[in-house]
Amino acid sequence: MCGIGGCIGIHSDYGLIKKMSDLIRHRGPDDHGEYIDKGVGLFSNRLSIIDLEGGHQPIFNEDESLVIVFNGEIYNFPELKDDLQKRGHKFKTRADTEVILHGFEEYGPKVFAMLNGMFAIALWDLKQKRLVLARDRAGIKPLYYSRTKSGDLVFCSEVKGILAHPEVPAKVDTEGLYDLVSLYYIPFERTLFSGVFKLLPGHYFDSATGESVAFWSPPKTRPNFCPDVKDVKDALEQSVKRQLISDVEVGSYLSGGLDTSTVVAFASKHYPHKLKTFCMGFGHDDDELEDAKRVAEYFGTEHYGFTITDRASLDLYPRMIWHSEQPKLNTYSWFVDEFARKHVKVCLSGLGGDELFFGYPTSSRYIAFQQAQRLMKIPAASILSAFAGGKRKKVLSSLGDRAKTYLTTISPVFGSLDDHVFKNNISEYRENLHNRIEKEFFTDSDLFVQQTVHAEFRTKLVDDFLSIDDAMCMAHSLENRVPLLDNQLIDLMSPVEYRFNHEDSVGKVLLRKAMKGTLPEESFRKPKQGFSLNIVKWWSGELGDEIRKTISDSETVRQYFDVNELKSLIPKAGESYSIVSLLWHIYAFHVWYGIFVNGEWQKLGEAVPHVAG
Repeated sequence: MCGIGGCIGIHSDYGLIKKMSDLIRHRGPDDHGEYIDKGVGLFSNRLSIIDLEGGHQPIFNEDESLVIVFNGEIYNFPELKDDLQKRGHKFKTRADTEVILHGFEEYGPKVFAMLNGMFAIALWDLKQKRLVLARDRAGIKPLYYSRTKSGDLVFCSEVKGILAHPEVPAKVDTEGLYDLVSLYYIPFERTLFSGVFKLLPGHYFDSATGESVAFWSPPKTRPNFCPDVKDVKDALEQSVKRQLISDVEVGSYLSGGLDTSTVVAFASKHYPHKLKTFCMGFGHDDDELEDAKRVAEYFGTEHYGFTITDRASLDLYPRMIWHSEQPKLNTYSWFVDEFARKHVKVCLSGLGGDELFFGYPTSSRYIAFQQAQRLMKIPAASILSAFAGGKRKKVLSSLGDRAKTYLTTISPVFGSLDDHVFKNNISEYRENLHNRIEKEFFTDSDLFVQQTVHAEFRTKLVDDFLSIDDAMCMAHSLENRVPLLDNQLIDLMSPVEYRFNHEDSVGKVLLRKAMKGTLPEESFRKPKQGFSLNIVKWWSGELGDEIRKTISDSETVRQYFDVNELKSLIPKAGESYSIVSLLWHIYAFHVWYGIFVNGEWQKLGEAVPHVAG
C-alpha cells in the first residue's frame, strides 16, 4: 500500500517530485523512493505490508528498461509469479509490485485484467518514453491526473499532490459542484478541481496514444442465472482468505450486520492469530456497539468498541476535508480508522456487499425504484401523475425516461431545487449528467431495478463509499481491504438478476442462504445500518448552528448559491434528511473552498505536519 505520483514533461524535476511526495506522505510513511530523469519523475511513499525489507519502490525489470510505482495489493500474485518464472522472468523481491512489472513485460496492458486486487499503477517505459497508468476494476484505489498548458502530464494518488504543479491551480469545477450537490458525490472522470480528473475503474491510460482504454467491464446480467449457494459460500470464504495475505497484523471492522459479520466469520477462521475487530458509536439509540460485541463474542475476536462525540467531529472536520479532498459528510470513518491504526496496519471492510447482493430493498430509494418499475409496465402510467403530488409526481411524470427517473429518485435536488439553490443557470450541467447516466446504464433491455443496481455499483460505490473510505484510512496510514469486491465474487455475482437476492422485501437472499449456520441468528435479523450517522439528530446541536451561520455569512456560499433560497429550506431541515444533507454539503463546500482555493490548509497544523509552517 502506497501513495504514488509523478510527472512527465518540462516540470518533472526533483523540486516538484519532493513537493508532491511531501503532501501525501501520510499514505506511506515507512519508505520513500523516486526515479527522476530528463522529462520524467516518479515517486512512491510506501506503507510496508508485504516483503517489508525488499519491497522498496520504484522497481526496475532485469534490463532496467521498465520502472514501476504501485499503490495497492495483488492477492493472486503468488500464482502469477509462478507463471512468469516458468516463462523465464527473474525476480529480485517477494513483493507483488514486481509481479505487475514482469507481467506487463510479458503481456502488456492485458496483465491488468489478470490482477486480482486493488491497485493504482504507473509504469514508465524508458526506451519508448511512454507512461502507462492503470486502476483496479472496482475503483478501490484512486488515481488522479491532469494535463497542463505546457503539455505536462501529472498524476497522483491524491489531488493535493497534483496541485503542487505550478500550472495546476486550485479552481472550482462548477459542473463538478453541480454533480456534488445533486448526488452528494461526483461520478465518472470529473472532480471538484477544474482540470483534474479521475482515471476510471477498470481502465488504463497510455501516454503514447493519449487515450484511456477499458481493460474490464462488469459482466452483463444473465437471464435466469442464479449461482448455487455452495458456490457463493465458497467464493466468500476464498475471497476473505485470499485477502488475509500480509506480513503485518490484520484486523476487521465489525458492525454486527451481514457484511462485516461474514468477513469476520471467515477471517477469524483463517487468520493464524486472534483477530482484532473494531466498531464505533455516536451515543445514539441506534448505535451498533452491542450488535458488534455479540458477533465478536460468537467468533472469539479481540474486540474494541468506542463512542465519538458531536464536538469531536466538528473540531476535526476541516482535517477530514483536507484528506477527503471533497465536501463530504460521511467522513466519520476517520475515527474508527484512527482507533484501528493503534492496533493493526491492515483492516478488512464489508464494503461492496450491498451492491453485489442487493442489500438495500427496504431503503427509500430502492422502494421507489421498485414502484417505478411496476408503473413502467402499466400503459399510460404517466396519466397517474395528475393524481400525485410532490416527489411522487416528479417520479411518475418521468417514467418514460429511465435516467431521469433514476436521478429524480436518488436526488432531492435534480430537476427541482437545482434551478433554485444555485446562483447561476445549471441547465447544461443537468442535461450532461442525465445524458451520461443514460448512456452508461439505461440503454439496454434490463429491468429498471437491475439497471439501477449496475449504476450504483459504478458510481455511488466508487465515487462516494470507496473514495471516502480510502481517504480516511490512508489519513492514518491504515490499509483498508474490501474482500467482498474480490474478483471471484464480482465475477460470480454481477450477472445475477436482482430478483434472486430479493424476496418479500428482504435483500441479500443468496448471502443469507450462504451464511446460514455460520453466522449467529442475530446477524440475519439486524436492520441494515453500517457505520451510519443520524444527521437529523446532529442538526439540532452545534453542527446545525454552525451550518446556519455559515449559510448566512459565507462569501463562498454567496458566490455559488442563492442564499435566500437556502435560508428558506432551514425551517424544514429538522424533519428532513434530504434537506439536512443538502445544507451540510453546502457547508462542507465552504470548508473545502477555504482549505484548497483560499490556501487555508496551512492552518490545519497536525493534519499536514510535513508541509505546515
